[in-house]
Amino acid sequence: MYFATLNPMAPWLREYMVSQGVTCFSCECDGRALYPVGLMRLARFLHRERIDIIHAHLFEPSIVGLLAGTLVRTPIRVLTRHYSDYHTRISKKWHVRLDQLCAGLSHEVIAVSDHTASHLIKVEKAPADKVSVVMNGIDFERVKVSGVDARTRIRKEFDCEDKHLLLIVARLHPEKGHHYLFQALPEIRQRCSKPVRLLVAGVGTFDAAYREDVSSAGCADMVEFLGFRKDSPDLIAGADLLVLPSLAEAFGLVLTEALYLGTPVVASRVGGIPEIVSDGVDGVLVPAADSHALADAIVRLLENPAERHRLAGAGRERVVSRFRFEEMVRSYEMIYAKAARACGEPLYSREGNAGIDAEGAHG
Repeated sequence: MYFATLNPMAPWLREYMVSQGVTCFSCECDGRALYPVGLMRLARFLHRERIDIIHAHLFEPSIVGLLAGTLVRTPIRVLTRHYSDYHTRISKKWHVRLDQLCAGLSHEVIAVSDHTASHLIKVEKAPADKVSVVMNGIDFERVKVSGVDARTRIRKEFDCEDKHLLLIVARLHPEKGHHYLFQALPEIRQRCSKPVRLLVAGVGTFDAAYREDVSSAGCADMVEFLGFRKDSPDLIAGADLLVLPSLAEAFGLVLTEALYLGTPVVASRVGGIPEIVSDGVDGVLVPAADSHALADAIVRLLENPAERHRLAGAGRERVVSRFRFEEMVRSYEMIYAKAARACGEPLYSREGNAGIDAEGAHG
């Protein structure tokens, strides 16, 4: 088993993978100009190590990885699509064509939600017999709070012992809908019976723009930008609500984590989110890009502790039964076996007996 990245691999990631007995490889591409070089580096690696399976993730790593695998005739090429209609929705025609190319170069395509699979088949015209739905799984051993006092400690850290505490955990990008949450803050403040604080956890190129959004809304005193945090389970446990107002979302892993940890969620009714959150049962779904609807749902739950408690208690068992990491891995193995049968290549039959999981990582 090998783990490969298109971009330089972060030291902590390499250290972790090695500690798990996984050999690492990086194409060491600092920018797109180096992608042709990275493609050749990966092709040589695949050929040298006699890789049986390449499993590609994310947009640019999938293009490079699947082209390299096709070039050296890697027997089994698998793609996981972690997004659905994003490129189509924003009219990125060449991105859509490259998505179609990646699906064409793959023997099997894994969609992380029914919505993603439907888009692949109906819009991008991927062969239906090539597409399988495997929802993301959670390693529940890693989604745990640091201690029984985690909620109390987080609320004390951010001076929220007598305030409502909202949390959004997402990369700082327009598709995550931060802008609409920031626009909702004045209404939330006006309608709530006690002060509200919003924690924004995540990094991205829109950091400065979002800080300006908050200032323009007159709500800088309500918001704290945290950047990258390793203690997201503690943050989730400490919050009254986790909010994910995405404009496009194939899955929404943070929602499963919040439901598992017992924190109610408010999210957009887009993409694969309704496959995770049952509206009115374990969370509340609102129309995308609607700040008033978002504010209304948030205020209603913040001002109704009993309703929050009911929603929080409803999600955990459903998440445990539907999103187990072990089940995801077993599903992957079944798809590898299906691809092997189709191409007449018995798994792990050749000298080398290796597979590679390829994705992007930034140092």
